[in-house]
Amino acid sequence: MSKIIENPQQLILSKAKEILYNEGYQKLTMRNISKACEIALGTVYNYYPTKKELVIDMMTDHWQKFFYSIESVADLDSTLYDKLNMIFNELSFFIKTFKALWLKPELYDNPDYVESGIEEEINYMERLIVFIENILVKEIEANKVKTKLDTYEAAKFIVMNFITIIQMPVFKYSSFEVILKELIY
Repeated sequence: MSKIIENPQQLILSKAKEILYNEGYQKLTMRNISKACEIALGTVYNYYPTKKELVIDMMTDHWQKFFYSIESVADLDSTLYDKLNMIFNELSFFIKTFKALWLKPELYDNPDYVESGIEEEINYMERLIVFIENILVKEIEANKVKTKLDTYEAAKFIVMNFITIIQMPVFKYSSFEVILKELIY
């Protein structure tokens, strides 16, 4: 009698992450995932026909957790700058973790992963821009702030500077906030 697994796709993702994080990309095989999950190899292939699809889904899950971590920031009773600082801190942690887990030569030796990863990154950057734009719109509608820029352009400016500060920490967040207060006041 076969056992019933409540959420096999989540189990596969979870075990695949464990293998990748603990043993490395070379050990991330469908057979090893099948063994770790104690399910048939065919079941793994039913959910993930290729290793590439599995890896992209794992990256996507990592991004989803980041967005889950910042969702509550939009509704906090804080200043815009406090909210942006919280988002910056979460993004900083996310990017450092992402680099450690996903930006490894073994993953990026394959051009398929690079291309798919860049496509996903662009989609998630756009989602982050829209998330920040929505916060700006709420703040403007509540007459808490005004901006010299269109809200979408302001949100893009914020996100791109967040990433630059995280990647090249020669420029401090506090200095960026001073400039930002000139644009959004």
